[in-house]
Amino acid sequence: MATRLKEPAGISVTKLHPVIGARIDGADLSKPLDPATVEAIRDAWHEHVVLLFRGQEISGEDQLRFAAHFGTIAERHKPKAGATKVDTPDWTNLMPVSNKKDENGKALGGLGDGEMWFHTDKCYHEKPHRGSFLYGIDIPSEGGHTKFASLYNAYDTMPADLKAMLGGKRVMQGYDYAQDSRLNRDVNLDNIFHFSQPVYVTNPGSGRKALYVSRLNSMWIEGMDRDESEAILQQLFDLIEAPSNYYEHVWEPGDLLMWDNLACLHARTDWPRHEDRELRRCTTLGDALG
Repeated sequence: MATRLKEPAGISVTKLHPVIGARIDGADLSKPLDPATVEAIRDAWHEHVVLLFRGQEISGEDQLRFAAHFGTIAERHKPKAGATKVDTPDWTNLMPVSNKKDENGKALGGLGDGEMWFHTDKCYHEKPHRGSFLYGIDIPSEGGHTKFASLYNAYDTMPADLKAMLGGKRVMQGYDYAQDSRLNRDVNLDNIFHFSQPVYVTNPGSGRKALYVSRLNSMWIEGMDRDESEAILQQLFDLIEAPSNYYEHVWEPGDLLMWDNLACLHARTDWPRHEDRELRRCTTLGDALG
């Protein structure tokens, strides 16, 4: 049941789930925001990780202006030269996420169809993207939901012995643009983006620790036998993806969702293939995690 929280700077904050997510009312993102409102939204973001702004009528420029309050806007990382080619349109800082095609059958967006496993944006680069901002334009009649899992709560609820064992460990993160499911551990790393990240990260906004692994991107724990690593990772994935640990968002046109990639994972459910789905995404740059 939604819980109404404090109302700073003319906005209201309503909790969406016991461990993650809140809805923000009273902010019109089509217009410039005053500093007090931005600061109140930032405080809510640090506390709740995922924020929903419903009923927004915004352009791409509006979306970029809003996102820029929370960091430098990121530009596209194109796949490495040896990666499997994926047919997507050109874009710079506003990514069309869509299964629509033009009259010639060319894709009008990327990440177009089907389910996507839990992941976090750009964890496979030295400096992962910190914030993601996704705007709903054309929503199917069913499915295409986005799930958000709390990496804070996952860390807090880890078995004590496992938490101690993984202290100071690092995990190899990678991404193959042609896959939406778990990476093959024998993949040629030269052909994909990859980077070794800490298993635990301390969030610079909240000061809380998070368990920084995901089923889609985390390949192995460094310095550990691969089979042992895989068994531990599967245990961590199950902990993160427990139904009590995620909020499932049912999209409406005009929804703007922003989230902290250091504090949550997101996933996508499938929808009928004959139905259109179109959203628009931008992200903000983050810092190296050590």
